[in-house]
Amino acid sequence: MSTLIPPADRIEAGAPTSNALPLSPALAMAAMSGCLLALSYGLHPLWPAAWLAPAPVLAAAIAGPRGRAWTLGAVMGLIGGTSTFGYYLFVMGWVPAVMITALHVLLWAGAVRFATSMTRRLPLAAAVFALPAFLAGIETLVLALSPHGSAGSLAYSQMEALAVIQVAALGGVPALVFVVLAPGAWLGLAVGRLMGAALPGRGLAVAAVLVGAVVAASLGFGVWRLGESETGPRVAVAMLASDRFARSPEDWSRVWAVYGPAAERAAPAGGILVLPEKIALLTTVEAQAAAAQIADLARRRSATVLVGLEVRDLGGVYRNQAVLAGPDGRIALYDKQHLVPGREARDLAGHADLLWRTPAGRVGVAICKDMHFPDLGRSYGGQGAAVMLVPAWDFVRDAWLSDRLTALRGVESGYAIVRATREGISSLSDSRGRILAEGMSSPGMTVVTGLAPTTPAPTLYGRVGDLFGWLCVAACVGMIALSPYAGRGKGEG
Repeated sequence: MSTLIPPADRIEAGAPTSNALPLSPALAMAAMSGCLLALSYGLHPLWPAAWLAPAPVLAAAIAGPRGRAWTLGAVMGLIGGTSTFGYYLFVMGWVPAVMITALHVLLWAGAVRFATSMTRRLPLAAAVFALPAFLAGIETLVLALSPHGSAGSLAYSQMEALAVIQVAALGGVPALVFVVLAPGAWLGLAVGRLMGAALPGRGLAVAAVLVGAVVAASLGFGVWRLGESETGPRVAVAMLASDRFARSPEDWSRVWAVYGPAAERAAPAGGILVLPEKIALLTTVEAQAAAAQIADLARRRSATVLVGLEVRDLGGVYRNQAVLAGPDGRIALYDKQHLVPGREARDLAGHADLLWRTPAGRVGVAICKDMHFPDLGRSYGGQGAAVMLVPAWDFVRDAWLSDRLTALRGVESGYAIVRATREGISSLSDSRGRILAEGMSSPGMTVVTGLAPTTPAPTLYGRVGDLFGWLCVAACVGMIALSPYAGRGKGEG
């Protein structure tokens, strides 16, 4: 097998690096990567940090003795997880917060070890993509298995870099993670070579060309997609949100006394009005009466109105529900499909999408955490949804990230999103992830208005799903299989 790999393009598995980097500076470089990672995973991340994060730790790992890569990656992951530990502690409690931090440690320890091992075994043209493929593959497995969907992904670090996030229209979260990490992986190899790692210059140059081509193609696609004008009609939309109630009151009259007058003023004729998630906790009978009032408003204002409620039936079953009323007074109900583990343990999950025809085109309905799941977003895109209506309830501190996380679903599947939230940011975003209107909720009444594009923009990701991510999983398996010593090199880091 080894005869297939030119000796000039790899390090022999038994060959030591020259001038091995001492432990103290290696740990300092791992900590530097951890700090960059913390900035990337934060609730309001700094997008360039993710591009640079892999470089110091990879340089230290390949320039040092074998057996150190795992430790350096663990240090990086531990520091990287600090930026969100307090948030997870507040939202989930001690045990989940510690578990998530531990998973960060294992993830990055494994990623750095894998990338270092492949650098010593494969041509650099392939090895440079080991870390991006590993992380993109893990993202794909998380999307398939996690009850939290894509929440916590490194992809959301890029939400202020609009040209970058357009690659999600091709390959979703895994593709975005792959593209962002590739330059830092190459830089890590280059710095490692300067520090004494025995890497061939020719292989490094070829790797640079390949990474540059991937990044240039991705950014070129992003610039082109942003430059495409969204033609077609637009529909007037309005979002209302108030933090006046700390919980969900069980008195609909109190709630509607706050929201009703504002809704009368804000509901656009022929347009769409969205209110937040769980604005009241009602029995089935009370919810029916509330739905009648919502339908009356929709009929009088000739608008489509969506309101989030929590409903308790006579059997004691709770549902996180959205009431959708059309201009003709018809009513449809949607039950939240993806509930927050622990916090919504009493609620019964729904199992059906809700697609509604309006004068402005087809609109889909999802509730808050539903939009953490790209497969649900693709489902609506495949059914021709032009606008997604999303009642939500955030945790204040995660306002920005929760809002932008939702906006990425529009990029992936090609539609506008109207999101109204308590204790967070209500916004209107388009199919490119651009925020067209937004406003932070307050104890008063926040009113956000705008014009939403109503022409669907089908995407490749909407058709093929996480194909790219699964190819990354396969690529990692292939790297191991094709490496000269099949993962059994003596003393591998």
